Amino acid sequence: MTAPTDAPASADDRPAPSAGRRRAATAGALVAAFGGFAGFNLTLSAMPAYAVRSGVGPSGAGALTATLMAATLVVQPFTPWLFARLGRRRSLALSGVLLGLPCAVLPTVTALPALTGLAAVRGLGFGVFVVAGVTFTAELFPPGRRGRAIGWYGAVVGVSGVVGAPLGIALARRGAYPLDFALAAAAAALILAGSLGFPRAGAAVRPAGPSSTRRGTWRALRPMAGPLVVETASTTAYGVVFTFLPLTAPAAAEALLAAQAATVLARLGAGRLIDRYGGRPVLTPAVAATVLGTAAGAASHAPALLVAGAALFGAGFGAVQSATLVLAMRAAGDHPAGLGVAGVAWNVAFDGGTGIGSLAGGPLLSLGGPSALFPATAALLAVALLGDLLVAHPPEGGNDGSGPDG
Repeated sequence: MTAPTDAPASADDRPAPSAGRRRAATAGALVAAFGGFAGFNLTLSAMPAYAVRSGVGPSGAGALTATLMAATLVVQPFTPWLFARLGRRRSLALSGVLLGLPCAVLPTVTALPALTGLAAVRGLGFGVFVVAGVTFTAELFPPGRRGRAIGWYGAVVGVSGVVGAPLGIALARRGAYPLDFALAAAAAALILAGSLGFPRAGAAVRPAGPSSTRRGTWRALRPMAGPLVVETASTTAYGVVFTFLPLTAPAAAEALLAAQAATVLARLGAGRLIDRYGGRPVLTPAVAATVLGTAAGAASHAPALLVAGAALFGAGFGAVQSATLVLAMRAAGDHPAGLGVAGVAWNVAFDGGTGIGSLAGGPLLSLGGPSALFPATAALLAVALLGDLLVAHPPEGGNDGSGPDG
């Protein structure tokens, strides 16, 4: 990690924003969130088929997705430095440019090296975008209102997935790739529009030196290790469910739709509960629901049980996302640099866990089938929660940062 902890997280750092500025920035963050994730889902669901049609084969299609996610993970640790140099508005706008411009070029490109290069550029943009979204949204609100803000952000992200992914698949099946890429570019333009809701950058802030950065980052990461482990395990389950359920269950389409809808609703509801009761009282039942829903994936030939389990998975998973992010931010400290470190670490945990589930699930599925894959993944998540509960000790005379503000 390279997040500065001895300097503000962005160049345009100011005292708590006024109500008008907060409303404008919140609206901008939500508009940008919808545009960025809708465009991402439009291309993510269409690119594999486009790559195969272009002659690069299934392995080439897989390489494009791997390049996209690798670039996303590589750039995320450097985002706090970027935010410090450019400020919120320009950082968010830059992510929109990096996500959108390659979409304008994609219809003219078929060679694998060129497609890979464009995927890498989009991955850099997406890495900046996802960290900016959660970090900037959290900075706008005090801890006692942060759960609801993150809940709304997550719900918008969920809706964009429900809209973007099916539309991308439908356009790909019709061979309408230019339209798909044009819509993705237009969606990325919403990121630029949303960035205008944030104030203009002030004077540039000098990032902390390398040695103080490393020490400060490690100090910030240690107290949030438990929630990050749970987050990684939950997104490992997410990667397994969304990658392998379509390969094992005839009713996978209905099940995944139920999971996505439940995730959106859970993000909204969990935010209010977190603000009222704290993150940890929400996290434990949310993980329990996710565990049961993941295990239900083994019921591949029982459609009713599968769909019900997927809905339970989505509800638990959505609440886990909000709870772990709030817990990580509270553990990092309620200041811009701490929020920046938490935003980076949480997004790395999300993307890394999703990749682990997608990669490791294949061999386990081949060895034992769905009756082994889904229960084993559920057990991993249960163990992660148990480990988090065992090490989560409130400081003397206070709380663990998970309770509501006084």
